[in-house]
Amino acid sequence: MKKIIVIILVAATILNIVAGAFLFLDIQQMDIPETTLTLEILNITADEAILRTTLSINNQNPFPILLKNLTMITVDEKGNTINQLAIPGGETKAHENKTFTTTASIRFGGSFPLYLTSRLTGNFGTMFFGIIKKTFPLKFSIVTSLNDILEQFNLPSIHLAANFSDITQQGINFTGIIDINNPNTIDISIENLSVDMKTETGIPVGTVSIQGASIPAKTTRQLTGNGWILLKALDAETLQMTLTGAIVIYIAGIRKPMNVSLEADILPPRIEQLLSDLPTEASLTGEYTYTLKNGLHDKITFTITNPNKLTLLAKDITVQIFRADGTKTRMISNGTLSDGLITPQSTTFLQGDMFIPLTQFRPRLGEHFIPDQLQVVLRSNVTIQGLNQTIWIGVIGYQDFPIHRFLWETIS
Repeated sequence: MKKIIVIILVAATILNIVAGAFLFLDIQQMDIPETTLTLEILNITADEAILRTTLSINNQNPFPILLKNLTMITVDEKGNTINQLAIPGGETKAHENKTFTTTASIRFGGSFPLYLTSRLTGNFGTMFFGIIKKTFPLKFSIVTSLNDILEQFNLPSIHLAANFSDITQQGINFTGIIDINNPNTIDISIENLSVDMKTETGIPVGTVSIQGASIPAKTTRQLTGNGWILLKALDAETLQMTLTGAIVIYIAGIRKPMNVSLEADILPPRIEQLLSDLPTEASLTGEYTYTLKNGLHDKITFTITNPNKLTLLAKDITVQIFRADGTKTRMISNGTLSDGLITPQSTTFLQGDMFIPLTQFRPRLGEHFIPDQLQVVLRSNVTIQGLNQTIWIGVIGYQDFPIHRFLWETIS
């Protein structure tokens, strides 16, 4: 019996020695597991970025391996530590492909990094009968570029418009209107906004500042600002609006500004669009006298009411007088009146003299001996002094032919 026990012990010892020798040989020939480390940005907001770290281990050995003490430190290109985390290790069976995953939120400080370097350290080894027989250090590095994040950022769409309202002797009230759409998944803000206005020849005529604002992700906001432009802007063929400012991107706790510049051409407003009311209340009157030398003298009075708060100018005033015989008319006098200022919120009287030679009253074919009426047609351009842009005004008046004065002056 004792001999049998001794034989069994000797056989077990020999078997352990042989098995240990084979295991030792296997350990010495152990392949380093194929390891893949990936760093993925799952989501990025104005406050933080969510990173997912994935460690894939492909154990090609005929025995299990154990990973432990796994730590990953992520730094930016300046060596500043962005994040430090521990990855749960564990056993990877023989010929098994196993994945270890962990997520973390990070915030950048200062400026936005161009790339991140993640260094993974730890140990792996073999385990038999619950005891680690041999361990090896594990060390990997991975570089993740962040340029794609900025390249994927879409500039906001900006629509620029203008509104012109009140007009005074000093200038025109101007409202700059900006519609901004943020198509991104991160918040932005727009700052230091100003709109400069120039004519097509480059002459500055005004500027306006617009208060900045934040534009949340996937939203549209309208910003406005008020200012004044010079009156000479009305004579421009086009007005060039130039918007300048800065777009600020908020990414994981940092702000990255980018300059923005936008141009738009608009047509200057017409005077009649700016005036609160057009000076349409106008009339003509005439006082006639007669001499043999000069014929019929007509003292023309042009009456015009200006309801606006600025002084206007009537210029290029032409007057034509026609004799009317039934439906037939013939011009018998043509002249002009001197330019005149039209005072604000009052009625202005502009006068001039017209002379009609006696020969013009001689009846022609189809005309009566005495005309039925005299038709007076006045045309004028109304503007603001110093401008080329004008409003056309026309007035037509009918007056009975002063036959009694004509005969009385002839007899006298």
